[in-house]
Amino acid sequence: MTLELMAIIGLAVLVVIIFLMGNLKDAEIAKKLSRYERIIEDLSRQNHKIKRELEKQASQKSAMEIELEEKINKSIKEQVQKSVMPMLESMREIENVMQAFQDEQIERIDRIEERSSKDISYLPSQMAASNEKIIIAQYSQGKSEASIAKDLRIGIGEVDLVLKLANLK
Repeated sequence: MTLELMAIIGLAVLVVIIFLMGNLKDAEIAKKLSRYERIIEDLSRQNHKIKRELEKQASQKSAMEIELEEKINKSIKEQVQKSVMPMLESMREIENVMQAFQDEQIERIDRIEERSSKDISYLPSQMAASNEKIIIAQYSQGKSEASIAKDLRIGIGEVDLVLKLANLK
């Protein structure tokens, strides 16, 4: 055998050895990859379980929050009713008292208007003439215009007019 043949055989053996080593490495890598795949699958399942558990807890938590919120709302309503209802009742009582007072005042005004309309319609023309005589008599006695107007319940201007017409002023 020649050197060339030996080199070719050596080279072939070397290629076979490299090929076998490559296959062995591939087998090792395949084993590692399969192990990693199983680990990833297990982690994925655990992740899914944890996710479901978190969702379940979140729904339970939100149910607890809803229940707590309902209790708080109920408590607030009770407190409002305890504090606001007496005030509303007081305001209604005040409103009733004010309405009664208003009705009473309207009745009084109606009675006063009724009396004054009777008094006004009853005034004869002689009364105006008698007022003139009283004004002149009281002014002659030395009373002031203001006191005469006050006594007769007429305006000062009216007293002044009567006195000017009687040429006393």
